[in-house]
Amino acid sequence: MKEEYIKYALETFKGRALELVLNQIELYYDNESIITKNRYFKGDSVLLKKGTFIHGIRGRLDNFDWTLKNGFVSTNFTGVKNNNKYFNNIGMWNIQEDILLKDYVYLYSGVTLGYTIGRGYGSILKTKLIPYHEFESTIEKISDDESIWMWNAEQTKEIRFLPSLASNKIQIAFILNMESEYAKKLKKADIFNKDMDYDVLKYFIADRILDNFINDERNSFTTDRESAIMFGLPPKLIEGVILGRLLENDNDAINYINSKLPDCYICNIDGLVLLGNKK
Repeated sequence: MKEEYIKYALETFKGRALELVLNQIELYYDNESIITKNRYFKGDSVLLKKGTFIHGIRGRLDNFDWTLKNGFVSTNFTGVKNNNKYFNNIGMWNIQEDILLKDYVYLYSGVTLGYTIGRGYGSILKTKLIPYHEFESTIEKISDDESIWMWNAEQTKEIRFLPSLASNKIQIAFILNMESEYAKKLKKADIFNKDMDYDVLKYFIADRILDNFINDERNSFTTDRESAIMFGLPPKLIEGVILGRLLENDNDAINYINSKLPDCYICNIDGLVLLGNKK
């Protein structure tokens, strides 16, 4: 596959973008770097450390084996074209501060609220994340605030891409440990990095949103907690697997996942370890 990936890169990218992608492919196949993983006993509460990546997959075990075999690689490199706004990269949720997994799920199973301070020219848009089941009480509080002219709300993007309290559409997500120096090198090829310029980003972002992507300030809508890594990331970065409500009591699924990832822990969306990796 490596030769195919390099061939696609040479045919697709130029300049600095090509250099970054080729370096990412070489790092992907680095078999010497050792990944130190956070370890837990069964029943422990999982702590997501700042900089940790999380990536969800569709289906139950449908795409699990494919992910382990092929890693977290952009579908463009594997021959599946897409018309998404981001391409030639793989999306990740980037943990912004140390947080318990249960609190992370509770927060991002909620709503993204946007509201304006003032009216017309000079009004200021503010955004805020509202945790699961706290939307109504929050609206009651802001309804009496005369400085707020209007508000709108939408489902968080995490609900569409990760196991959550609000939806059972996604049942599996991988927790990637990004603490090692090796992982930090891979992390540099993130299109959300502020030092990426137009000549690089044009290979990874649709024309229709490119200018806005470069110039807009990140906020809870756009969002301010995403990463998108050029080419992809290797599966050896996986330290844990999160299961949604439909799989957390499925012993066959848990045992199968453990057979494929014996060095990783398995947890649910309450942040509790169902099967530990601490010996």
